[in-house]
Amino acid sequence: MKSVCRMCHGGCGALIDLENGVPTAIHGDPDNPTSEGYFCIKGKASLDLLHSPDRLTTPLARTGPRGSGSFEPIGWDEALDRICHRLTETIARHGPESVALGQGTDRNYQEWVFRLANALGTPNVVGPAHVCFYPRVMASIMTYGAFTFCDYEGDPEVVLLWGSNKPDTHSDGVIGVKLLRAVERGSRVITVDPRRTRTAARSELHLPVRPGTDCALALGMIKLVVDEGWYDRDFVAEYTTGFDELAEHVREYDLERVAGITGLEPELIRRATRAYATASRACIEAGTGLSQNENSFDTHRAIALLCALCGNLDAPGGDVIWEPMPIEGRRAFPRSDLLPEEQARKRIGGDRHRILSMSGWVAPGDLHRAVVTGSPYPVTSLLLFGSNILASHENTELVRRSLEKLDLVVVCDMFLTPTARYADVVLPVSSWLERDQIVEFNSYIAARRKVATVEGCRSDEEIILALAERLGLARHFFPSVRAALDAKLSGIGLTWEQFTEIGYIRNEKRYRKYRDGGFRTRSGRVDLRHDGLKAMGYEPFPVHRPAPPPDPELPYLMTSAHPRRFYNTEFHQLPTTARRRPAARVTVHPDTAKREGLTDGDEVALFTRAGAREVRMTVRISDSVAPDVVLADAGWWYPGESSLDESLRSSVNHLTSNDRSDMQMGSATMRGLAVGIRRVGPGRG
Repeated sequence: MKSVCRMCHGGCGALIDLENGVPTAIHGDPDNPTSEGYFCIKGKASLDLLHSPDRLTTPLARTGPRGSGSFEPIGWDEALDRICHRLTETIARHGPESVALGQGTDRNYQEWVFRLANALGTPNVVGPAHVCFYPRVMASIMTYGAFTFCDYEGDPEVVLLWGSNKPDTHSDGVIGVKLLRAVERGSRVITVDPRRTRTAARSELHLPVRPGTDCALALGMIKLVVDEGWYDRDFVAEYTTGFDELAEHVREYDLERVAGITGLEPELIRRATRAYATASRACIEAGTGLSQNENSFDTHRAIALLCALCGNLDAPGGDVIWEPMPIEGRRAFPRSDLLPEEQARKRIGGDRHRILSMSGWVAPGDLHRAVVTGSPYPVTSLLLFGSNILASHENTELVRRSLEKLDLVVVCDMFLTPTARYADVVLPVSSWLERDQIVEFNSYIAARRKVATVEGCRSDEEIILALAERLGLARHFFPSVRAALDAKLSGIGLTWEQFTEIGYIRNEKRYRKYRDGGFRTRSGRVDLRHDGLKAMGYEPFPVHRPAPPPDPELPYLMTSAHPRRFYNTEFHQLPTTARRRPAARVTVHPDTAKREGLTDGDEVALFTRAGAREVRMTVRISDSVAPDVVLADAGWWYPGESSLDESLRSSVNHLTSNDRSDMQMGSATMRGLAVGIRRVGPGRG
């Protein structure tokens, strides 16, 4: 049977072998026009996930101290009744804003979480948006009124792969596969990445930028484009605002200064800029590597300006503006109209990180600080869907204090994660093989079909429907998930049953749509200068904010990445994915190893200040990073440990904080963080 994998964001076509209705094997679908048969190690672990003996299969109620992992099983009705009774009490006492909802990476139920929050009347939804996709989304929207994606099928002459490693990560509609196909047809790749990834090693040019300095690089490239006349004069004259002011703004980002900031050779920057700017067709694949530092929003906005200046916006082989298909999906299903304006104004952190607030999200640091301090008002309850925040949110110590102070913590998950151990109630959820969903990406919509049932587990959508009914919000929802799917598809005249027969509908592209009415901005043009940002108290042009002065006790810049076998904090307990990666690694340059007396396999401690929590990792020596850079595995925890401290001993978020965050988006500095390193002893194996 055909379906769509959801072990990561990729959305690969999947073929599921069934025997008497039971899935027995799963592999890539060669007929899927997006993934073309590709299927990674995570997808191949889907049956491990389905049948894992560690799966939760009954609701749990806490019986011991928070974090102890002491629970007793209870029935679904009792669990849901307990939750809703506590929520009703706190809303009556403190208002709906005292309840926060949270989720991890989108599992195609993000719009359900927001619909519940809006119906409930709380503006507080927390997730990874601030360090993931949304800085890019909001920078695009603020600049030209819409979100864009790379048109690999349009045969770009040059692909600028910036803070992204799509051939390994394959996120957001399997664009890594499309990139590789474009390369086979002749596209040239320029990679900007502190690491020499496999993609970077095969690229025409690799710019090993110093972590956290990408905004300076983008502004320096804009200056080169302007000074050398490599911009599209006709497009700039007819469709942009603020070009002359931008040219003046970037004057200080001369080549020598930018080279000094970024650690790149001036000629390498010039060659990369010329190759991109003078290409007949070019696109920029900007990844989450750019979103995890204090320059997050301005970096993405500078890149958006670079794209527009060079005439690659909404052009064949360029960065094409997304036109959603007419289904009730990411935009309409959350029902933002249900949230009263006076409640929206109460969004925590909305007065500081205004661009993030415009997208409907709360930065984790703002939420956890509010819980701990009680300011600007009490936050008493947290409902988490698919999120292990003790391993994924920055500033682990603050997260732990927040979880300890909350009156009610509900975690919906498949496993008893460190975060679930802090819950008052844990609800067991289903895997992607156990639910019906509409998959929506920029290039297609597809049907994910339920093929299995694990007794005792429910989908997040089913849980939300049950909560809504008990909270008196059923009028804003549907009698069943199937009815909701029918409603979501009504705009294209299909029912869920009919859609499953079709399986996959491609979203056809249109180019240069701005010629029929301009851009969706107030000016109708691309806002190189953004007066709205200035009115909010931000700079109207992107600005690079330098890191603090070097500390001789912390001589290395830490960047991080998720190993290919895992997805964020997931799959560490599955034999297929975990077999060859039993411990977290930190990659160091041979010069660093010599200086610190390290050998391959040693256990080391990473630290940021004396007396603070250290992070333990296993050393890997490689010249794929610069001598002043260390690359740490991200999202790590050890499922087999009974001690929470031991379970999280390799979590890099013990090192991160909220001290240096992006002004517009609240993005934490999770990459480009100054650290020290010391040998602890031989590795644990």
